Amino acid sequence: MNRSQPASGSPQQPTAGRERVVWIDLFRGAAVLVMIETHVVNTFMATALRAEGWFTVLNYINGLVAPSFLFIAGFVQGMERRPRGLSDTTPGPIATPKPINFARRALRLLGIGALGYALHFPWFELGHGQWDAALRVGSQVDVLQCIAASLGALLFVTWLVQRLRLGDRLWWMATAILLVFTVLVAPTAAICTNLPVPLLAWTNSSTGSWFPLFPWAGFVFAGALAGAASRLRQVDAEAATATTPVAPLAMPNPLAFRSARPMALLVAPLPLAVAAWACRDAQYSSVAPASFLERTAWVFVLAATCEWIAAHRRLPAVVLFAGKRSLTLYVVHLVLISALVGLGVPAQKFPLFAVVAMVGAVAAISLHLTRLVPAKKGLSRMSKVP
Repeated sequence: MNRSQPASGSPQQPTAGRERVVWIDLFRGAAVLVMIETHVVNTFMATALRAEGWFTVLNYINGLVAPSFLFIAGFVQGMERRPRGLSDTTPGPIATPKPINFARRALRLLGIGALGYALHFPWFELGHGQWDAALRVGSQVDVLQCIAASLGALLFVTWLVQRLRLGDRLWWMATAILLVFTVLVAPTAAICTNLPVPLLAWTNSSTGSWFPLFPWAGFVFAGALAGAASRLRQVDAEAATATTPVAPLAMPNPLAFRSARPMALLVAPLPLAVAAWACRDAQYSSVAPASFLERTAWVFVLAATCEWIAAHRRLPAVVLFAGKRSLTLYVVHLVLISALVGLGVPAQKFPLFAVVAMVGAVAAISLHLTRLVPAKKGLSRMSKVP
């Protein structure tokens, strides 16, 4: 599962040092490329086409992009959990993760959050003296702020557990509580209106926020639990070959998957996802717990599928590149779409064939511009094996 991947996309034997988790790059790359399609379609496709039956299916698929993106962010951080019973000197493939530099990580998350606010800076509103509108637009919470805040909460829990030596079980309990709280409070938070605008933007979408913490942070916390569980399964699978005895770390495996694959498929989500689709109520809100569970089930299916593909198929280099440089690609394509609108390209006016061409053009230009931007070392390590 943890095979390194060269630029050509063909698998090779692992090398010394920390390796990239290839299926995460594949999943994140596919997510960010579909996100480009989503934003182009939502911005430029003619409104009349949204009444077509095929758009309902497309819109449902596009609705899984953000949950996937958030899930991956949490999964990677969850993989950094230090398995109980292992020491810093444990040799072999199950050596513990590199210690976290909490200050550096916190600064990085603050930078990601600031970048999210910068993308929503209310230039037009300020230029026209629309102060209330400027506050509303400038405080909107997008996926970057949601990721930064959610990972910040996980980082604090990790720091607290480590600092106070509270034990690994407390991390699991605290993360599970964050998940349940975020999901169950979401319906109440959605109708909350008596908070200041900047706080309201974090609570619900009434001010225009696309990704308030409730329930979107829940996908990050679910990913963190899955990542930590996959780390335990990895340790359990590799413990037999370690030269030093370690404490047993058994992880339930009711379906007895061959070896440790797919690690992301810790439960059997495909039947759950299909059942949720068949029985779904078209009227329930996107903040309803049922909606969260449905999308989470599909995210697990997608994660497991990407892991299987990474283990058995030749991978396209462009998707892996998009996964490694997802943050830069995300920012570049948003700036490009905003520039097109600013230059006078009409919104929600184009026929389907023109939109398809625009998706390809925006994706190609964004990928090219991303290649020209120097990679940030800290962000390039986000998919590596701890």
